[in-house]
Amino acid sequence: MKILILYNIATEVRKGKIGDLLCEKEIETILPLVVKSLVSRGHEVCSLMTDFDLWEKLRKCKHDIDIVLNLAEGFGGGNTNEATVPAILEALGIPFTGASTRNMLFTMDKEKTKLVLSNYGVPSSPHVLIRDMSDLNAFSLPFPVIVKPVREEASIGITYNSVVSDIEALHRQVRESLSLYHQPALVEQFIVGKEISVGVVGNWPDMHIFPPLEFNFGDSVSKLKRFRSYEYKWGGGKEDMVRAFLPSAVARKLEEYSKTAHLAVDCRDYSRMDYRVTEQGDIYLLEVNYNPGIGPNTHGLNNTLTMMASFNNLSFEDLIELIVSTAIKRYGN
Repeated sequence: MKILILYNIATEVRKGKIGDLLCEKEIETILPLVVKSLVSRGHEVCSLMTDFDLWEKLRKCKHDIDIVLNLAEGFGGGNTNEATVPAILEALGIPFTGASTRNMLFTMDKEKTKLVLSNYGVPSSPHVLIRDMSDLNAFSLPFPVIVKPVREEASIGITYNSVVSDIEALHRQVRESLSLYHQPALVEQFIVGKEISVGVVGNWPDMHIFPPLEFNFGDSVSKLKRFRSYEYKWGGGKEDMVRAFLPSAVARKLEEYSKTAHLAVDCRDYSRMDYRVTEQGDIYLLEVNYNPGIGPNTHGLNNTLTMMASFNNLSFEDLIELIVSTAIKRYGN
């Protein structure tokens, strides 16, 4: 099979802070490992960076491609406009893995995702959307709360300072988020508990739900800092990820909610759901991750979806092959 990998290396910050580029650099390590994995399975593989000539480049080579593995998390060397890539692929009629333009544009908005999934019975924490500082005049959620940009991913805009316990700190964090990211701030009640992820690979009706994964923050860490902040994910350390052993009723609910979320917001081929689970077994969806990062847990990398796949005895190479074959099947090939 002839596979083209699309990727983006962000070198320009178009919103946020210069440090937000840290999460964009991982692709430089991942790309050759993905290529090696696919070649080892007998595929012909080439790669292309998503620059401003992408349309013309793809138009010229579209008949030489069986499928695109879309790993691009931005466009044109910036850390924005990610949805431009599937939009171009759809317009040119080129098959590709993962999120459609529609799914990407919708799901990147955390609040819209929460509201839709609540109609399907998937619970999430109480929240308010703050478009400008005046919206805080009627603020009534109980503290502590967490402040995050409503349309970012990879924990961008979420730091240890994002969890606040009083109105003064809330004003400070909301003002900073609005100023840096030029989008509304989502303020959620902070749920004390375990941080859990569940991976999904497949499309209806053939869906693989991986066993849940727990992030182990350690007992010495304050309960208000046991979450995946940007510092935690990208600060140079390695996340401590373990298989989550939960009561069977909780595990069943997580599987049910993950299937529902994957289908309800029209995820394609693979996704990852992030949750908080309390000591009492209450479950709260944090967000739906379309096209979650994929990479081996070697070479200094630490990948949640690959780790969850390993719980089902799937290697990194198996996971990449499964994602590609799932997308091919969706196109009826």
